[in-house]
Amino acid sequence: MKTTSPFRIAAGVVALLLATSLSAANILYKVDGTKIAAKSIRWNSTTREYLVQPMSGGDVTIPFAQKDVARLEIDMPPEMSQAKQLIDANRTTEAIAPLQAVIANYGMLVWDTTAREWLARIYVQAREPVKAIQIVDELLVGGGGKSISPGLRQSYWTALVDSGQGAKAAKDIDDAIATGPRELLPVAQVMRGTLRLKAGKKEAALDDYLRTILFFEKAPPAIRTEAITQAVAILEGMGDTARANELRQKMQ
Repeated sequence: MKTTSPFRIAAGVVALLLATSLSAANILYKVDGTKIAAKSIRWNSTTREYLVQPMSGGDVTIPFAQKDVARLEIDMPPEMSQAKQLIDANRTTEAIAPLQAVIANYGMLVWDTTAREWLARIYVQAREPVKAIQIVDELLVGGGGKSISPGLRQSYWTALVDSGQGAKAAKDIDDAIATGPRELLPVAQVMRGTLRLKAGKKEAALDDYLRTILFFEKAPPAIRTEAITQAVAILEGMGDTARANELRQKMQ
């Protein structure tokens, strides 16, 4: 099973995460701007707190409420490194076990989100949408919705559609368009256009594609290309060759 296509979509994001991890030393950043270097950071799911052993605090453990924590930097787990090597070697089915271990052992500690993204992509590519949906739903229920990348959200919507849950996908897409974040909007609009096109609503789909082209010039190239390609096809089907040719120029 080859998975280069879905992972290439998020290559920049993944590269940034991995690069960050190499210089990370378990750092907790508080909402008030305080930076705390730690020997270890653990998550207590019962109290919804981070348990931190500061570098300069001996064996003292200090709890920090989730609401007071802006973000974390956590060293990359060895299981994550193993999974990356397997994915790079196109041995993606073997990467499932270490990714599941990261999810189980690093809940709310940055890398569980990345592991879910990679695992969801593996399941989408393997035509196992139910498993992909379960992974993302668990993340949403656990309060990690804000950390979901556009790439994972797109995989989630694809999995919902593939499993016959188009209505659930449509609702989540509409919510994303209404509330953002901005970087998710072009992805959501192209996905909504695709759903509308499948439903025979060509003009509504065209509107989504055109909005993506006009208002999101800095959208990922793959998203812009898809929007232009679909819009050109619809316009040609409508006999509007002039606008179709105009859009083709944007792909050159």
